Amino acid sequence: MSEDFALVRDFAIIMAVAGGALVLFRRLNLPPILGYLLAGFIVGPFTLPDPPIHNVETIRLLSDLGLVLLLFALGLEFGWERIRQVGFRVVLIGVIEMTFMLAVGYEVGLLLGWSGKESFFLGAALSISSSAVLVKMLRDSDQLLTTRGQLIIGILVVEDFVAVILLSILSGVATTGTANAAGVGVLVVKLAVFMVSALVLGGLLAPKLIDYVARFKSRETLLITGLALCFGLALVAGELGVSAAAGAFIIGTVLGDSEHAEEMLQVMGPVRDMFAALFFVSVGMLVDLSLFSQFIGPALIVSVVFVAGKVLADTLGTFVTGHDGRTALQVGTGMPQIGEFSLAMVKVGADHKAIAPSLYPIIAVTTAITSVVYPFIFRSSDRTAGLLARRSPRLLSYYVTQLSFWLGALRRAFTFRSEVTEVIQQSGRVIILNLGIIVVLITAGTFLVRFVEPLAELVNLQKGVLGLIVGSATIVLCVPAGAILWRQLRVMADALSANIFGDRVDSSTMWHRGALRNMFRDSLLAVILIMTAVWTIPLVTELLSLGPLSVPVPVLLLLAVAVLTGRTIIKVHGLLEETVRRTFLGQNGDEASKGSGSAE
Repeated sequence: MSEDFALVRDFAIIMAVAGGALVLFRRLNLPPILGYLLAGFIVGPFTLPDPPIHNVETIRLLSDLGLVLLLFALGLEFGWERIRQVGFRVVLIGVIEMTFMLAVGYEVGLLLGWSGKESFFLGAALSISSSAVLVKMLRDSDQLLTTRGQLIIGILVVEDFVAVILLSILSGVATTGTANAAGVGVLVVKLAVFMVSALVLGGLLAPKLIDYVARFKSRETLLITGLALCFGLALVAGELGVSAAAGAFIIGTVLGDSEHAEEMLQVMGPVRDMFAALFFVSVGMLVDLSLFSQFIGPALIVSVVFVAGKVLADTLGTFVTGHDGRTALQVGTGMPQIGEFSLAMVKVGADHKAIAPSLYPIIAVTTAITSVVYPFIFRSSDRTAGLLARRSPRLLSYYVTQLSFWLGALRRAFTFRSEVTEVIQQSGRVIILNLGIIVVLITAGTFLVRFVEPLAELVNLQKGVLGLIVGSATIVLCVPAGAILWRQLRVMADALSANIFGDRVDSSTMWHRGALRNMFRDSLLAVILIMTAVWTIPLVTELLSLGPLSVPVPVLLLLAVAVLTGRTIIKVHGLLEETVRRTFLGQNGDEASKGSGSAE
């Protein structure tokens, strides 16, 4: 049998078994993911005496495409606008819950005798709930539009977004072996810079391309263009040392805000479902039944910790943000179902041998256990709340009621606004906006510099000259943003110093308030500028380090480009500013001019 035909045979067997398992679990009203795990377990290399699948490694490589497409479709479904508009209170609940579960999972891993790296993988896996299962449960119970449903959906958006970040970090840890704080910090910074750059440049170009392609009224053209953008940004992310799945998710969120997002989701659906099925089947193929006696005990412990931790963390987080006890308990009991991302995280660790083989089946069994008990926990919130109300001591009930009132008053106190805070907030938005523009430009320029050699051959120029042109153009384009950044920093520093020291000047003392205010302002400016410049120095050095040309030549070229293309640079900056403002602040052009005017 030829190798090509053997792959077709393997693929046919996988789809047949997965299809049968899917029908069975749909019939039993259980999550489809369990059917795929069972199918993978059946056809995997550890179950039958003569395993039916021979090209296991090829199947696992193909399954990686499933993860990329799964995250691309998830980004399409959410859209960046929805992620950006998640309320602060929901974000706070998500942060409380995920931090708690990360810490608890890490400690449980250490207590079970695992290494620090394996414990971190466990904590990350336990911090994520299943969006697919939770949304289906809310929809089936007609609670999708209730307070409970809206809070759970918001928390899931936060979790899924953070899960992409965690997945990217864990991919870097697994592939490079980096497990120390400094190495992880570098990965986080690299991911943050990539995400900002991809969101801005993607938001500037990708929707226009999709609008143009949609004019042909061809589903095929829309599908291929969407796949090109998906895998194109995944490739860029991989080249930069960031998770390819993170790149697919980001471009998905950008396209999720376009006019054709729904149409793209429908076109991508069958392709996504096929490769996603392959991904989860490959997850099941890693389960070794011979290790059952080793992982069933830890799996039961992890399941109990996950359910109890999720209910407790989400209940407390919801209560702390100002909701009543019954609503908080409803949210807490609506979250304990481990998610698809959890399986993806441990699969990354298993594929690169960064974790022990036993961790993988432990998470798989935990997924199965929580899938069985979750519907009962979801429906128990009202009975549990009633039981607690009847059986709780009167003093405890009074304490909870007073604490709820106190938290509400505290939240109202933090929403107090004054003229100074308005100025600081407006200037802060403009500063962040223009700082983002500088990050995007320098990141894009540095990325282009890496490909100067093939580009120079393509346009028939010397490598040093082309590198100098790219670097100089990048820095010149940063000039308008830098000027605005400096002006708004002075506005913010003046507002802060005036608020601290007051406007009156006591001339009878040497160190009067005016001098102190100026010293404070200048010191604050110096600290902010130094912190901003530190990370850009290596990038700027790389931009201007190509070729044997001496330092005066780049300087002269910068001046010449700035003089000759002044208006164009300002127009480009305006376009970038509008895109960044719309992406991160959600403001249109009129709101932008009004906001910057009030800031100044």
